[in-house]
Amino acid sequence: MLTVGVTGGIACGKSLIGTLLKDGGIAVCESDQLGHTIIEPGTPAYCEIIEAFGDSVLDESGAIDRGELGRRVFSDSRERERLNAIVHPRVRQAWKAWLSDRPQDSEVAAVIVPLLYEVGAEGEFDVVICVSASEPTQMARLVDRGLSESDARSRIAAQMSTEEKAARADYNIQNDGTKESLEVKTLEVMDTILESRNGNEK
Repeated sequence: MLTVGVTGGIACGKSLIGTLLKDGGIAVCESDQLGHTIIEPGTPAYCEIIEAFGDSVLDESGAIDRGELGRRVFSDSRERERLNAIVHPRVRQAWKAWLSDRPQDSEVAAVIVPLLYEVGAEGEFDVVICVSASEPTQMARLVDRGLSESDARSRIAAQMSTEEKAARADYNIQNDGTKESLEVKTLEVMDTILESRNGNEK
């Protein structure tokens, strides 16, 4: 089974590429979704987050208010590191278990890991694809999602640059255009990856 890690900057289109891969019949795991499950009320991570950040990060129902928590950690690198230490090891364990559970005859499985390089997980995949976009495009998309310009800038600045991720990846997909353009680029990259793999196996 070929394992593909998909990474990239915030608001660059990682989840959209995940959807495109699923539409093409590839099994996809999104680590962000795993992260949401890991911090649900009653879980060990939920309890650790409350202990670390207090009740102010809870919403009216008692669940983690991810918007409030995000605002706190993206404005303070120490708090961001504290949250990452709680969540990331559990997320990594979960997607590794997901890969292990794939059927033995699966041809390809992909995991979307936004902080793949930051957590040093690139060596756990056969191929890494980076999806990138220009900073103005990232800003526009984040503002469209409801973030203020200052919050958008702080979130972009808090991550490794998309340029560095693209340089380190095996393949880079630039996503400043339309969904249709992204679909074409994604199919081209996957065709290249599979052709290279099949050629190496001959």
